[in-house]
Amino acid sequence: MYELLEATENNVIALQMHNGTRSGYQEFYELLSEKTSQYGAIHVYEETTDWTVWTFLTHLTGLIPDLRYGSEFAIKRYAAVGDNVWARLLYELWKVIRPLWPVAPTEMRYFDVDDRDEALRWVKFGEIV
Repeated sequence: MYELLEATENNVIALQMHNGTRSGYQEFYELLSEKTSQYGAIHVYEETTDWTVWTFLTHLTGLIPDLRYGSEFAIKRYAAVGDNVWARLLYELWKVIRPLWPVAPTEMRYFDVDDRDEALRWVKFGEIV
């Protein structure tokens, strides 16, 4: 479901997100919970490139795990990096339900794929230099 990227370290989780699966979400949320236990609030950088409508739909499987595991971790900064309408749509939907949803980053931003370095800097340091 996902592939950890080299930038993953300490309280920063960087990943390339592929098709969503229930087992993948469970594994991912266990990682988020573990990192939260170690570091407190964590920061997530997520690349959502080359998505299709099918990829978007597979991530709806994440709704159940969100409800089950969402209170076990804390995301401070979340950056979505995408290159298409489906990745942007999932981000915008999450942004709308964020005030009511158990998986709710304190801050979230969407970056175009050409701005991935800027997104990673923001996730790591909280500012764009």
